[in-house]
Amino acid sequence: MITVYADNREIRVGIPTLGMSPEEVISFLKWLEVDASARHGELVDGVATDLSEQIKSVWWEENASHLIAAHGRPVKQV
Repeated sequence: MITVYADNREIRVGIPTLGMSPEEVISFLKWLEVDASARHGELVDGVATDLSEQIKSVWWEENASHLIAAHGRPVKQV
């Protein structure tokens, strides 16, 4: 289960990593970083979209089996 805590200074998100390798966690975090940079206008739109889709695709390829095993059913890629 994803947990979220927010106050007036920060937002903390907890994402279960059971069954994920350190490389898979890093890949996911890189995707979040690209997405956040794009939202703050630090990347050109086309480049940001391409990078985000590329990273998301790789992350899903690496993690789909872990998510299916953990939840016992296929998950929908977002």
